[in-house]
Amino acid sequence: MKVSEINTDYLSTYLKLDDPEEETIQELEVMKMAAVELVKSYTGLTETEIEEHEDITIAALVLIGDMYDNRNMYLDYKNTKLNKTVMLILDMYSVNLL
Repeated sequence: MKVSEINTDYLSTYLKLDDPEEETIQELEVMKMAAVELVKSYTGLTETEIEEHEDITIAALVLIGDMYDNRNMYLDYKNTKLNKTVMLILDMYSVNLL
């Protein structure tokens, strides 16, 4: 599965949401966009390039799950506390580490 194939129906199932309200569906769409932007920013890959690596989908799903569960995830690049699975996957593809 590619990141672009993640939709709100899939996210509802992944997050075990029964009949989510319209507001929740909109939040899931925003969370997906935020997760994709975080992946692109962290790795330096383009949206097309992240599609080439299906394991990045796992990182995006974990990020979305964390965002949904915590509802106020933020990043402090000086003190990043990302899930180790997410960091492991994204570190494999990072091209902007100096």
